[in-house]
Amino acid sequence: MPYEEREHTADILMHVWAPDIQSLFVDCGHALMTTMYRGSARPECSYSFTVAGTDHVQLLQAYLSELLFLTETENIVFSEIFVVMDDKGLSVQLSGEPFDRKKHGGGTEVKGISFCGLAISRQNDEYVLDILFDV
Repeated sequence: MPYEEREHTADILMHVWAPDIQSLFVDCGHALMTTMYRGSARPECSYSFTVAGTDHVQLLQAYLSELLFLTETENIVFSEIFVVMDDKGLSVQLSGEPFDRKKHGGGTEVKGISFCGLAISRQNDEYVLDILFDV
């Protein structure tokens, strides 16, 4: 698991690392799903979207906000996340299954993705970041 929860007084702080920027985005999406839901989900239905931004931080915030919006409005737990980044933005393909309280319940409600302290850096040949999920 390329992410771990770190101690925070009020919200959920996730530390995420990956060998490349696209994998970092995917892992941040999985960290969000793991925070919100328990259990696993099968790839029964698919969704896609695109986001734009002037830099990786804006793209990440827009992507995670859209992922949060979709999971809440469509009532889907996403298990597979694929991202493609180009100079126009980010294209995202998602697969998952409808939320089932018995299977996926017990997670933490996430209200938003915070910009507070959000920065992507390179450390030891990896991309790393700490991201705050507002709960």
